[in-house]
Amino acid sequence: MYLHRIRCRELVLSTYAALMIFAAVVLVAFTLPTRSAQAASSYVDVTTLNSGINSASLHMLTQAIDTAEHDGAQALVVEVDTPGGDLQSMNAMVRKELTSSVPIIAYVSPGGAQAASAGAFVTLAAHVAAMAPTTRIGASSPVTGSGGDIGRTLKAKIENDLVAAMTGIQARYGRNVTLAKTMITDASSYDDTTAVQEHIVDLSAANLSELLQKVQGRRVKLDSGRIVTLQTADVAAHTLQANGLDSFSLFLLDPNVTFLLFVVAKMGIYLEISHPGAILPGVVGAIALVLFLFAIGSLAPNWAGLLLMVVAFVLLVLDLRLPTHGVLSLGTVIALILGALLFFNSGGPYAGPQVSPLVVSIVSGVIGLIGLTLVTFGVRAGRRHVTNGVEGMVGANVVALTVLSPEGRVSYGGENWAAVLDAPTTFADVGTKLQIVSVEGLRLRVRPLNAFWRSNKTSLLFFK
Repeated sequence: MYLHRIRCRELVLSTYAALMIFAAVVLVAFTLPTRSAQAASSYVDVTTLNSGINSASLHMLTQAIDTAEHDGAQALVVEVDTPGGDLQSMNAMVRKELTSSVPIIAYVSPGGAQAASAGAFVTLAAHVAAMAPTTRIGASSPVTGSGGDIGRTLKAKIENDLVAAMTGIQARYGRNVTLAKTMITDASSYDDTTAVQEHIVDLSAANLSELLQKVQGRRVKLDSGRIVTLQTADVAAHTLQANGLDSFSLFLLDPNVTFLLFVVAKMGIYLEISHPGAILPGVVGAIALVLFLFAIGSLAPNWAGLLLMVVAFVLLVLDLRLPTHGVLSLGTVIALILGALLFFNSGGPYAGPQVSPLVVSIVSGVIGLIGLTLVTFGVRAGRRHVTNGVEGMVGANVVALTVLSPEGRVSYGGENWAAVLDAPTTFADVGTKLQIVSVEGLRLRVRPLNAFWRSNKTSLLFFK
């Protein structure tokens, strides 16, 4: 009972320490400022939006705008290459851009990049919207988190709201409203040439240097009503680096990392349940589970896939607990692969990064092998001859120390034991090799090995 209390205290203290360390890391990451090189001459800040639009990228853009507003930059250039993301984060990004006190230039680049779905809103909400050659913008129709169609009534409500938002943005900057609205109503998408010709965006530029030259002298009106003339020709471009929290958040939101967090969480929790007091597996599993829940909150996953992943965990536990001889381990591998692919990769064409089938297959295979190995060890342990206690003595060989007629002394494991011959044998000379038949208190019942085998052979002949 005392040891149990000590283990409980150790578990509580270890968990508390781990959570405190994690909280300290998060606090430090939050307080680290976005770094920007300062210079005496004019310059522009540059940040990159090349991930899905989610809580992590929202925090990154917000930090970049705040930095540009206070470090004396002429403007903030946001290089955009995104498949889109969730509506809530997009709306927050758009609000931040529209109310910015520093001019924002959204630049869809490099060649082949896209500002799809929610990315189109983020691009067009900037004071200046530009595109590099062979880039595209649009396809902003609302869909469910899994990429499916929304119910008619709800879809109409969301579309009308998005159309109103797009109309306000384009009208504010004097751009083409009609074609911009078709990105939402018809899921239209436009290449850079069409977008510039139809004045959906402001201009095209082959690279950042050309972009800064082209916007030189351009007048933009900020939310406060102040008119700013851009002075960007031949100025330095300072790249804003993401702080520790932004990098960590984006790392967690990688579907491959999120999948691995789930695996670590379930294995850690299982080890803690099966081996109470181990502490470390439970702490690691709990932290991994919290990080997994944080990540999926921004991934818009398919919950049926998560159910399959949980079923895979249950099958693994049952295979180790029940005499299924590894059959359920195969089910674990199948359920985990199908669940992970359905959970992460069942979105539409603009669902963002997806989990690698190779990673899922390898990890699932490793878990399956671990399960089969543990089951094999369990089966072997069940079949292994007992080597200790009374049961372990039965069948062991001994040597007669005295004449047995039928009682005498034998040597077993270097010890002197009283022994009696098992009928029908009534005599054994000194040095005779005997085998223990049973243990009767402190006396062994034995019989000669040759007699034992003759007895068995006789039985075999009788049954044949």
